[in-house]
Amino acid sequence: MTVAQLALRLGGELIGPGDAVLRGVADLREAGPDELAFVANRRYRKHLGATRAGAVLVEREVSAPGVTLIRVDDPYLAFARALALFSPPRWPAPGVDDRAAVSPLASLGEGVTVEPFVFVGEGAVVGAGSWLQAGAYVGAGASLGAGCRLMPGAVVMEGCVLGARVWLNPGAVVGGEGFGFAPSREGLVKIPQVGGVVIEDDVELGANTCVDRAALGVTTVRQGAKLDNLCQVGHGATIGPHNVLVAYSGVAGSTRLGVGVTVAARSSILGHLEIGDGVTVAAHSMVAQDAPAGAKLAGVPAYDHRRWLRASREAEELPELTRALRQLQARVEAIEAQTHRPIQAETETKE
Repeated sequence: MTVAQLALRLGGELIGPGDAVLRGVADLREAGPDELAFVANRRYRKHLGATRAGAVLVEREVSAPGVTLIRVDDPYLAFARALALFSPPRWPAPGVDDRAAVSPLASLGEGVTVEPFVFVGEGAVVGAGSWLQAGAYVGAGASLGAGCRLMPGAVVMEGCVLGARVWLNPGAVVGGEGFGFAPSREGLVKIPQVGGVVIEDDVELGANTCVDRAALGVTTVRQGAKLDNLCQVGHGATIGPHNVLVAYSGVAGSTRLGVGVTVAARSSILGHLEIGDGVTVAAHSMVAQDAPAGAKLAGVPAYDHRRWLRASREAEELPELTRALRQLQARVEAIEAQTHRPIQAETETKE
């Protein structure tokens, strides 16, 4: 693909010659004359002058004499689309491996690929064009939409529902038992988890991420949500459309997240809360109360991000303030010892 053709496909403005042929995508500092690079972060613009890339995706206002540029509104988004053009997903030829265990009462759509040691239970439905990789498990009565991909060791338990184009990375589990126990004098009594899980279209679950089965009703991950590796979604929770949960994040049971919520790494949201649309939770935070739409939260427990930043800066000054206070206290005690009179703070009174 030539630079000019790529610029047209991406809706970008070409600055420089467009006849060079591009064969792949690479890092700005490593790209060669037949590779595309991108600059989404301003701090890397300083490397533009030294790049050997055949073309570079940049923001609209960027200039770099002697470098072929493709100006776009969002270089990172354009990079994602370009990468898909140069490295399209490669799906294997359809068919069921002889070493797979597929119930005769399961339904496989057209063009499904089932690799060795996959299990598909009775009454399960696997949509057209889906790919079940080695060791994946689809329980009885589960339903997968068209174009789903279950990577090695991914699990969809009995009765759970996946929409179209859902991608489960290795070890992801949909529909494991929710964590519910009732205390008694004899010990903890298990609460049967008889609900289900619904994963809507275009959701991706990272490696070893778990979405637990609800005690009653369903646990839901809405359309377009992306969950990183090692995330936990508790029973009965709702992850909203186009949410992003970064690694080690957890959402406790019955909590509902709105549209476009972002939960950064190692953060947790406690149970039975309502989190509004567009909320952002900073890394290493713990949300313990409802959050209004658009809130930006940080800290343990989490509160307004700007206030948290201010408090963090002030906390850095505490050792110096403590030393100053101790020095002042020592001076006061010295004066009191010399005068044999205690020094009292002056107070103003209004009558």
